[in-house]
Amino acid sequence: MTFAWGVSVLALLFGAALGARGLIDPHWAAKFVRLREDEQGGGFAEFRATYGGVFLGLHAVALLFALIYLMGGEYVIGVCATGAGAAVAAGWAGAALGRGLAIWRDGADTPFNRLSMGVESALALAIAMPWLVWFLL
Repeated sequence: MTFAWGVSVLALLFGAALGARGLIDPHWAAKFVRLREDEQGGGFAEFRATYGGVFLGLHAVALLFALIYLMGGEYVIGVCATGAGAAVAAGWAGAALGRGLAIWRDGADTPFNRLSMGVESALALAIAMPWLVWFLL
């Protein structure tokens, strides 16, 4: 079970790092997701908010719960950490599902989309690993 928590922590740390980078450098976030700012002038605020703030906040809270639990936290914190991780994992799984649907229905079958779907699926499984191990045992 400790291995499962370790994998989850690493994946959550990766997601938080993506968010921190997007928050600090919206130009990088735009390039990473292959989008660009619109002509209305507020597009980089959206990159900072969505690909920065949401990613950082969501992953950081789940990471905090997981670390508190791993450092000897209460059982209740462990339940919160598992639930928070499951919610973040569901978001990554939803992203993979949406990308898969775009590949299937929209003709978006590119190497980038296949790789991204694989990474999103792997992150979903990695973050949910403590929950999956608990559920399957």
